[in-house]
Amino acid sequence: MTTPGAQANPDFENLDRSVLFASAGGVIFNGLEASLPGIALTIIATLLYGLVRNRIANMDAFEYIDTPPTPLGADIQYFTLWCQWLASRQLRDGLLGDLVDPTIGNTPGAARRYIRETLFLATWIRAKEKILSLLWLDRYL
Repeated sequence: MTTPGAQANPDFENLDRSVLFASAGGVIFNGLEASLPGIALTIIATLLYGLVRNRIANMDAFEYIDTPPTPLGADIQYFTLWCQWLASRQLRDGLLGDLVDPTIGNTPGAARRYIRETLFLATWIRAKEKILSLLWLDRYL
């Protein structure tokens, strides 16, 4: 879920892996204790860490961002915010580039639907790839 430049320091990769394993251990322990609030709190804390970590990794990419005119009424600010916290600048720029295509951006509803579907799918794929790489399961990508 992070940008390629964020992978430069192996300490961050080790920290991410440690948080993932600690979270899995916490969920298993709370499951054995039959503590649903403990499981929920562990998962929420892990998701919060992932969001903040990804936002920090993407901070430089969104520093000097220019917002183009909104194509056909699609709210770009919402999708930019989504990309800042969950995806990447490359994905945002790719989505904006796709809106130039008349078959994608012919109506405001079609443009919003395309951005939403593509952004959610790309974010899910990036999260899955990140988790698999942290678990040393890169061969399944």
